[in-house]
Amino acid sequence: MSDERDPTDWHGQRIVTEEDLDEGFSDHDPERVENPRYYRRRLLHGMVLGLLVALVIAALVLAYLVKTGQVVIPALEPAPTPTATAQAEDPAAAVCPQEELEYAKPKDVTVNVYNATTSAGLAAATAESLKKHGFTIGKVANAKLKNADIVGTVVSGTKGRANALTVQRHIKGTEYVKKPKRSADTIDFVIGKKYKAGSIVPKKKVDTSDGQLSCPIAVKEARKKAKESAAASGKADPSPAKDQDGK
Repeated sequence: MSDERDPTDWHGQRIVTEEDLDEGFSDHDPERVENPRYYRRRLLHGMVLGLLVALVIAALVLAYLVKTGQVVIPALEPAPTPTATAQAEDPAAAVCPQEELEYAKPKDVTVNVYNATTSAGLAAATAESLKKHGFTIGKVANAKLKNADIVGTVVSGTKGRANALTVQRHIKGTEYVKKPKRSADTIDFVIGKKYKAGSIVPKKKVDTSDGQLSCPIAVKEARKKAKESAAASGKADPSPAKDQDGK
């Protein structure tokens, strides 16, 4: 008895072979040849694929040109900020903050008081005066000033500028000094040689309105340097070339 079995038969189920697949999906299938929708669909798929490839290539080329600076997209250029514009017009803006600050309540401000003079006990006495004005006192110690021939400096980081304004309103004639790396909002008041007991403004006369920090020394120096630089630049510019008639 012959035991030959159909290799495409498996327990009564037909196995689809590679030849069957080729035959089923052949482009020579009479039904597909006679069906124009099939070819339109293939054409559409090919066009979409080609368009996607073209877009990817165009994006890569544009990215390269932008990166190398051969193409400049205006929208990607940062718009000048008011601060940058102010610094370009007035060099003082680079050394002294120009924003309008809100007066802070003294009870919310912590002040470290340092004595840069030879008068013993001046830091402690000043700290006591500021405490009576409602300030919270931090450290009380000695310090040094590069130029001690001033009333004193009020030092803060960016976060403490409003607090610095409040301290300046309570002490006449101080110079604000910015310390960008300071993250805390505490204030340092470093006493200079021109500080007097009368430098503390009476509580009833303190200006509590919003305003700007005061940096008279730094501003004066910055404008002086800018003027000297402009003058030097003017001298360095070559005189206009004369024409052949000597005019």
